[in-house]
Amino acid sequence: MSRTTLSYSVVATNLRRMMPKSMVSSIIGFADQLQLTHLKIQQAVAKAKPDGIMIDIEGLDNVQLGAGGELSPLDLQDIYEQTGVMYYRSKNPEGGFQNPPIREINNTIRNINELVNLYNHYLRMIRDATGVNEAVDGSSAKSDALVGVRQQQADAANNALYDITHASLVLYKRVCTDVIKCLQILPSKSVLYKTYEKALGKDSMDTLKEFKKLPMYNFGIVVTTEMDESDKIYLEQNIQQALAKKEIDIEDAIAIRRLKDVDQAERLLVIRRAKRVKRQQEMAQQNAQMQSQSAAQASQAKAQADMQVAQAKAQIDMQMKQMEAQLEAKAMEMEYQFKLEIEKLKGANARDVASASTEMKKGLQSMQEDRKDERVKKQAAEQSKLISQRKGERGEIQNEENEDDFIDNLMKGV
Repeated sequence: MSRTTLSYSVVATNLRRMMPKSMVSSIIGFADQLQLTHLKIQQAVAKAKPDGIMIDIEGLDNVQLGAGGELSPLDLQDIYEQTGVMYYRSKNPEGGFQNPPIREINNTIRNINELVNLYNHYLRMIRDATGVNEAVDGSSAKSDALVGVRQQQADAANNALYDITHASLVLYKRVCTDVIKCLQILPSKSVLYKTYEKALGKDSMDTLKEFKKLPMYNFGIVVTTEMDESDKIYLEQNIQQALAKKEIDIEDAIAIRRLKDVDQAERLLVIRRAKRVKRQQEMAQQNAQMQSQSAAQASQAKAQADMQVAQAKAQIDMQMKQMEAQLEAKAMEMEYQFKLEIEKLKGANARDVASASTEMKKGLQSMQEDRKDERVKKQAAEQSKLISQRKGERGEIQNEENEDDFIDNLMKGV
């Protein structure tokens, strides 16, 4: 089945009893009263009298200024208006004092304040009926207005204008669909096709012409609105949380913030986050593999180093044992040499001692023999003396010690 569309699009979203309810119809009365009030203000401004002055002629009579004589009240008024100087008589003819004769008269617009208040009243009625308040109608914001209050006012106005905004989106989507249909069936040699080609570009028109082979239900047209402040705040919170956890990069956050559709931004955030997490997992696996390889290489290097240390230690121990054996052999050899020398010295000393002892014995024996001969001689002499003394031939023999007795005592001690 085919569907025929008109050259124009109609949207009626706010239907009540199958009749569209117009927002403008609810404010026609207020708008008429607002216009009447504005006309009354214009009429009051047109009828407003200019500022004037009130002049007391009695104070301006008989005013003399030098040789010119007396001045009339009109002359004094001209002088006052041109120079701002006022000449008058402070005393009347009876001699009493009088007030200044010229006083300003300030004229105001009649009932202007009541008309302005009435104008503002009807304007408030229109805002209440439509929902379009000061936050969205382009009015200057008050200096003491809070940001949260203005945001609530803007949200309320958006809710009131939802029918209009939704209708505009529907119309926009229908217009885009109609344009695509026209471009699909547009002959490539027509003047209109050339016009579109100049406006959109040849590549864009070639891309659109490719969709001619597809049915319309496969050609998706989506119309999205820009994010409001609440969506932006919510999206920014998610971005900040992802950045804090290092789940996305700064470039990802910039790309997400550039999108105007909150749904597309959230999907892009999920995709970038998943890619980031996957990349981090791959990097973690690579790091784990590198660490395991490094640990294996380190353990292998440590084992080789330990083996080299053990070999070096064994070589050092062997060299130490060889050196100890050599030192022991040298020590035994030196000890043997020392003992040999000592034995030689002992033998030589023993021979010397033996020879000295032999010679000393020989000397002692010879001395003993000599002394024995002397003692024999002395004994014979003593015997002869004793015999002579007995016979009475000699006196008593005295006990004298001499050198021979000392030698005998010495030999006995030895």
